[in-house]
Amino acid sequence: MNEFLRKKWEMAGLADDYIFNKVMLDYDICLEVLRRILPDLHIKKIKLPNNQQEFAVAPDAKAVRFDIYTTDEQGNHYDIEMQVADHHNIAKRIRYYQTASSMEAYDKGQPYEQADDSYVIFFCNFDPFQLGQQRYVLHKHIDEIPEQIIEDGQTDILFNVPSLRHDVDPKMQAFLDMIAQRKVEATDPLVVKLKERIAVVKRNRKWRSEYMRRSVYEMDQEMREKKIREGERKIRDGKRELLEGKRELQKGKRELQKGKREIKEGQDRLKEKEQLIQEREQKLHENQQTIIKTSILVMRELNIDETTIRKEIKEKFNLSDKKIKDYFAE
Repeated sequence: MNEFLRKKWEMAGLADDYIFNKVMLDYDICLEVLRRILPDLHIKKIKLPNNQQEFAVAPDAKAVRFDIYTTDEQGNHYDIEMQVADHHNIAKRIRYYQTASSMEAYDKGQPYEQADDSYVIFFCNFDPFQLGQQRYVLHKHIDEIPEQIIEDGQTDILFNVPSLRHDVDPKMQAFLDMIAQRKVEATDPLVVKLKERIAVVKRNRKWRSEYMRRSVYEMDQEMREKKIREGERKIRDGKRELLEGKRELQKGKRELQKGKREIKEGQDRLKEKEQLIQEREQKLHENQQTIIKTSILVMRELNIDETTIRKEIKEKFNLSDKKIKDYFAE
């Protein structure tokens, strides 16, 4: 573990949020970075940068801890963040950071129009909106008139550090290249200062120890979160399997009901056929009785003797003696 952390510390650059914070605490570097991000503001000086400054918009609200926070001579507020991992919540994350920063821009009793401007700046080691831009500048606008920007003093700026579009000016590109550890022009004064500052940070034993403790904590936290996510996934899988089991059970019940209906329908059809056969047999029996009786009457009218008639009827219709007796008893 120690060897792993040692190598991690040695390899860490500006894309590591801890290194980024310690480097950006340097007054001259922070001022120059802000000037490159916002050249139109012509920033002359800033307050000494403060890292890990915490704000809460209400006592019971979630607190926000800024990576680098400062203000300039005009009272503009700046929050500079290094976002290493994409947690897919960047838009709402910016919203909360901007809310906390904006609260500092409103002094008690001050008219709203005198509120200071607030800038939230994110350097992302990924494309924050997956739209392929190198820089995203966000303002409020009117939906019905998209080009109409609402000048509320809030500006959000996000940089897609891995992007190779080079849509920003060369000076800003040099800083992004430093973060991404790409080849940079060694004569750029900011690049020189950044390299010197990174070396100073790496030599600081206190910061090195703090970095390793934090890394251990983050790895433990990541492991705990991983176990929690794994547990949640198993619960979701279990619920899904339970739901699928219930659906299969319902399907089985429906198929059973369907089978029962089909059996009943088959039984009903069988009964109908049996009844039809019985009716046909009854009809045949009745027809046979009529024919036999008619035959007896005809032979009697022909004056044929009873013995001959009995014999003729018995043989022709294959009747038993009992049935012959019944016919001649009528």
